[in-house]
Amino acid sequence: MKITRVDVRLYRIPAERVRMDSIQAFEAMEIPFVEVIADEGVSGLGFTYTIGRGGCSVKAFIENDLVPLVLGEDPLNIERIWQRCWWSTHWVGRAGIATLGMAAIDNALWDLKAKHAGLSIHQLLGGAKGRMPVYCTDGGWLHLSESEIVEQSVAFLEQGFKAVKVKVGKPDPAEDVRRVRAVRKAIGDEATLMVDANLVWTPYRAIEMARRLEEFNPFWLEEPIEADDVSGHARLARSTSIPIALGESLYNRFVVKEYIEQGAVGIVQVDAGRIGISEWLKVAAMADSWNLSVSPHFCVELHLPLAASVRHSLFVEYIPFLERVLEEPLVLKDGFFEVPKRPGLGIPWDSEKLRVYLVG
Repeated sequence: MKITRVDVRLYRIPAERVRMDSIQAFEAMEIPFVEVIADEGVSGLGFTYTIGRGGCSVKAFIENDLVPLVLGEDPLNIERIWQRCWWSTHWVGRAGIATLGMAAIDNALWDLKAKHAGLSIHQLLGGAKGRMPVYCTDGGWLHLSESEIVEQSVAFLEQGFKAVKVKVGKPDPAEDVRRVRAVRKAIGDEATLMVDANLVWTPYRAIEMARRLEEFNPFWLEEPIEADDVSGHARLARSTSIPIALGESLYNRFVVKEYIEQGAVGIVQVDAGRIGISEWLKVAAMADSWNLSVSPHFCVELHLPLAASVRHSLFVEYIPFLERVLEEPLVLKDGFFEVPKRPGLGIPWDSEKLRVYLVG
């Protein structure tokens, strides 16, 4: 079997409402789609994403630099293709646009491979679990008032979620503490509460804030410090009882390895939409060998079958961004999403709904 064609398209889905964290606004989701077509009539669809900027650059990189490396290859030789793309382009970036482009192709190849085998990606990768617990991020954004995050956190629990996440990183640390305290009081001690700082703190501020937040029993403290500061995270991890969760801003397994070796991470959150399924699996295996958990960032439709394929996964994250372009959304049952059984990645894209957002 040989790859005969690779089609690349770019969609831009505006947010129904702007979401704010401590460093950025989530205004849109740009999705470069890659369709890999083989000579035996089998095809696979993969994607990567940005949060509003850079999608055109990713698309151009895929078309100009990666597609020529993929054409003529056997699509089932996913590791060979990954290595060829990595070593042919590593000098222009071992992160960012380069790895986003590789992720889109890699995810398409896994979709094709699973379809060729007549299996879901969940079955193909081992099928450790049939469902995954879900935490909801969509009520804890930083631009919302204290009363709004309390109201929405309670509402999500009433809808059946067992866990919610609150953003922190206000200029006044006391305000962060008040907001987390208010949510914990409202949802009670039985509900799971995560806290996410989105990289904004220095190590010293993070240590101070972790000590102040410990009384509210957060399940994890997410991305507290700049992602390149491994030693700062290690100092923080040694100073708090709260597990440190991170990984969405890490783009290859070599960086994750540094975090793990220095004891700087407790829960690994790498994103297959950004690094590709092949690299995600390597990171997940590495985490497992160090007895650490994985809990992938965002894109629940992609990550649900991946997280459920390994034994040491904790949660998948729910933010309702892709539902507008799906034939049917996932259905929450007692705090869990059941893993789809469709062949391939199992994401039910609606081509007519997607067409509205086509930009290139």
